[in-house]
Amino acid sequence: MRAPGTLTWSNDVAVVMDPSAIPDLGDRARRLRIYRLLVNSFTPLLAIALLVVVLRWTVPPLLSLLVFVWTADAFLLAALAVPWLLVSWAFAFGKIKCPSCEGPFTSGFHLWVPKACQHCGYDITARGKRRDS
Repeated sequence: MRAPGTLTWSNDVAVVMDPSAIPDLGDRARRLRIYRLLVNSFTPLLAIALLVVVLRWTVPPLLSLLVFVWTADAFLLAALAVPWLLVSWAFAFGKIKCPSCEGPFTSGFHLWVPKACQHCGYDITARGKRRDS
């Protein structure tokens, strides 16, 4: 492994190895995983909220426990509502790009964002692997 800024010889021409010229898929994939986690966390939180409402009416003795679950879930839903909406719109309109192919990661609106790019198949959960290479 060469140190940054060292010379390599290719076809009788000296080339400086510039680490900033290589795209860093790791940081971009990590950011995409965080966005995906945000979007995908909203649906289970909503399901928990609906389950608590149903359990509140079907099992009244659990009401004191369900109040705490409902409060925590409602707080998370309220706190994540605007970020979820913004990131979901960014996914739906193709503003969030795949780190591998630079195309839109998803097409259209999804309640559950897939882990692989719909264009090139790049899996953001796989560490450093590219499907097209």
